[in-house]
Amino acid sequence: MSERSHRQRIEALEHEILQQRLEMTAAMREWRDATAPIDNAWEKLVSWRVPLMAAGSLFALRGARKPRATGRLLRRALTGLMMYNRGKALYRATRGRRR
Repeated sequence: MSERSHRQRIEALEHEILQQRLEMTAAMREWRDATAPIDNAWEKLVSWRVPLMAAGSLFALRGARKPRATGRLLRRALTGLMMYNRGKALYRATRGRRR
């Protein structure tokens, strides 16, 4: 291999490496953008870790003492949560309409 062809081969390889680095950077950015909602939700959950653990402990203690009342309370809480979500969805659906 001559010196000139060797230099051209090195330049071609360096160009290929640079292209791969650019593609990898773009792929990493797309990955971060795609997983951002999950990361944000996880960070929010971790920030509420201590209060959630305390509430879970109190709920477990109550469940051990009064299992039926705790089950009823849990059902009511879930019903309330579902009603809130449905109300929010209904509000969003009707918000854009004019009367």
